[in-house]
Amino acid sequence: MTYASGDWTIRRQVMDVIVDVLSAVATGPDVRTSLLRHLEENPGNPERALLAHLSDRSIADDVA
Repeated sequence: MTYASGDWTIRRQVMDVIVDVLSAVATGPDVRTSLLRHLEENPGNPERALLAHLSDRSIADDVA
């Protein structure tokens, strides 16, 4: 698969966000578990994993 340089920039930013969320002390275990599950379900596609995680969180917030 070939990526344009802009794609790598976005991927790097997404990975930075994921690492920050996973390593933050304030991140709850349910959030960490959800993000890790989405990363496992989307191997090699952290952008899709983050989007799925954020979508789940949005739905959960709407229900609450």
